[in-house]
Amino acid sequence: AVSVVILIMFGNWQWRRYEEKMALADVPPAWETVSGTLLPGTVRQVYSLADGKAAWRDVVLVETDTGRVFVAQTLYYGMEAPAPIQLDAPQFFSARGIWHDAGQRNAFSTEDYPEAGQFFSFDPALLAASLPEDLAADVLPRVFEPETLLRTDGAQAEPVVNPFAQPEQNERLPPERHFGYALTWWGLAIGLVG
Repeated sequence: AVSVVILIMFGNWQWRRYEEKMALADVPPAWETVSGTLLPGTVRQVYSLADGKAAWRDVVLVETDTGRVFVAQTLYYGMEAPAPIQLDAPQFFSARGIWHDAGQRNAFSTEDYPEAGQFFSFDPALLAASLPEDLAADVLPRVFEPETLLRTDGAQAEPVVNPFAQPEQNERLPPERHFGYALTWWGLAIGLVG
């Protein structure tokens, strides 16, 4: 009986986390504007899941008044990384977006390929370690997600809404994961009663 109560409590706790994270989807993002200079030689590619599909993003280091920050620029859906964007000279950059904490690696993350400029977590410390020492200095520990990205996997590149520029994307576990955990705990309780 005690075990059943504990399992139900775990299920209820996961359900509350699911509801909290789903409520975040209705909260408008705290938009901020970042302006600066895109730095040549700093384009890196980051793999992630977007809308449940494999995706690659080109991210570039931007020199701002407060330090250097990695900013996403493009979105490409597919398992194989495309050719990265070419940035031969410094360019002005200004965009509205939101700040995110550094991406986290887990036990199942693929090994990074710094020599090829390919990474499997959007972690500015790892990205900066692949840069020359003068560029790696003053890199901020957060990343900036612009409101729009340039989607490059179609016949023509086109601007699209950035799926990562949402408050709930800053959470390590998506809401659906908590929903699944709640069902699991409640299912274990029902099995135990049976």
